[in-house]
Amino acid sequence: MIRQIITEAYEPVQQRLSRMPAALKEGLDKIARNIQMGTQYVALVGEEVVGTMRVMLRGSTGVISRVAVRQKYRGRRIGTMLMEYAENLLAHMNATTVEVEVYGAVQQQLEFYRRLGYTETGRLERLGEEIVVMQKSLVESEAEEEDEY
Repeated sequence: MIRQIITEAYEPVQQRLSRMPAALKEGLDKIARNIQMGTQYVALVGEEVVGTMRVMLRGSTGVISRVAVRQKYRGRRIGTMLMEYAENLLAHMNATTVEVEVYGAVQQQLEFYRRLGYTETGRLERLGEEIVVMQKSLVESEAEEEDEY
């Protein structure tokens, strides 16, 4: 089911890229390994799996990847809820920053993460595709903490 969701979600993205995204090349063995490691998460509507994501911690940086929601469930805030869940999970794991990588050619994804408070921190090229690195701080600044008093 996870592979089907990723395939469906990446279908419109793939048309804008010069190569097949790595997420579509990933085998069931790697997905199963991530499920066993506890890094693969799903979103349910009733008993139906409608979204998925991968969440990992690297040092003090949380990394969220492979965020995908089935086409017929988009526009219902499922992607936003997945991201909020991941950010809360990573905050409890003492992450100070969250990072996502987005294809530069897919404006819709860039705008989604910007709406969630992510800012661009760099661009790189990977296998001929422009990748935009975006981050969000999970630590309140001192100014924000003072505003609460």
